[in-house]
Amino acid sequence: MQLMADIARAFLEVSLQMAPWLLFGFLVAGLLSLVLTPALVGRFLGRTAGKRAVVTAVLLGVPLPLCSCGVLPVAAGLRRGGAGKGAVAGFLMATPQTGIDSFFATYALLGWAYAIVRPLTALVTGLVGGFLVDAADRDADRPTAIAPVAEAKPKGFAPWRALKYGFGQLFGTVSPALLVGLLISALILVFVPEDFFAGSVYGSDWIAFPVMLLIGMPLYICSTASIPLALALMAKGISPGAALVFLIVGPALNGASLTLLFGMLGRRCALIHLAVIAAFAVLAGLGLNAADAAWNILPDFAAAVSSGEGACCGETLTGGSSAVRIACGVLLYVLLAFHLIVRPLRTKLSHRACGCAAAPGAMVSLVKVDGMRCDHCRATVEGRLSGYPGVTSVERVSPDAFRVVGPLPDTLAADIEALGFKLAERS
Repeated sequence: MQLMADIARAFLEVSLQMAPWLLFGFLVAGLLSLVLTPALVGRFLGRTAGKRAVVTAVLLGVPLPLCSCGVLPVAAGLRRGGAGKGAVAGFLMATPQTGIDSFFATYALLGWAYAIVRPLTALVTGLVGGFLVDAADRDADRPTAIAPVAEAKPKGFAPWRALKYGFGQLFGTVSPALLVGLLISALILVFVPEDFFAGSVYGSDWIAFPVMLLIGMPLYICSTASIPLALALMAKGISPGAALVFLIVGPALNGASLTLLFGMLGRRCALIHLAVIAAFAVLAGLGLNAADAAWNILPDFAAAVSSGEGACCGETLTGGSSAVRIACGVLLYVLLAFHLIVRPLRTKLSHRACGCAAAPGAMVSLVKVDGMRCDHCRATVEGRLSGYPGVTSVERVSPDAFRVVGPLPDTLAADIEALGFKLAERS
């Protein structure tokens, strides 16, 4: 019983520490979505190439709140629209490493130095990697720009759309990984002895850096969900630089995206992409360790966690938590419960209740798509299906399937593939 209480306490400490800044980040991300849309990014990059396009892609990508999975359909659309491989690679490197949502959560848990280093590293990595890929590509197989299929235009009051995106689509995308990250961080804080890494060979950067690379590259985790894991590891003695390697590589790459990455960029450019991310993750980690040793720019994470204090402001979380923090924590738990329990259950019950009835004579199709791993991916496919002439309804009936009322074109498979996914079934 005491063990469960300790795990619950660690979970509450970390989540309450994150909650106000995390929710504020999702709110800002929702507002940003009204202005900095994938369509706008496509207009900037769809017909341009060279170094200027790389710079534009990276500058637009750094603040975008897209995970390593959600960024793929956007990048695939850019490539299909005529963007060069350098611009696409720069966008793919910079965007998932950080975002406006993770910036505030990073500041809350890890302090101002991490909050600055993460987007700065994403910017430099995207620029260098994009330039190298652009130089290696020669644009020999750059596709001809193709007019995109019209998608359904957003409807409704703009502030409501911002809230719906920030706390609906975006939060729904990261909620599974966020919950897992919080739980794992709580388990690490409870079960791993104090200074475990600092007092063993595993804490040596010669071992910790390669281990963080090997763990982070195949792992699917977003830039926000990786923060509590990094905090827990540092609280147990791993160096800030090694934790930064995980924070960079984990969101920037995942095993599910590697196949698409090689298909989109080609073997040579994809290997450059991987090598640049790994190299700059190590360089950034070494630089952060050196800067902290010289100027003491980072807090004592072990002391902060054990005392329940935030890295950004030192406010006590246990016993003296402010009403605002508690309220934000409650709202965070409500959102997690809604997206992970209520929403899937409601969708399943609604689908059974409606019986999938359509107007007499209407053409009804079940479209199954492989490769969708987050709500952003599903929303991208849903928007594409909704944009076909004659389609009157698109209903998500399972994590990988849609019920479409209306005619679908013969180019459906190609259109889905252009988004970075694969049409598995059409019936």
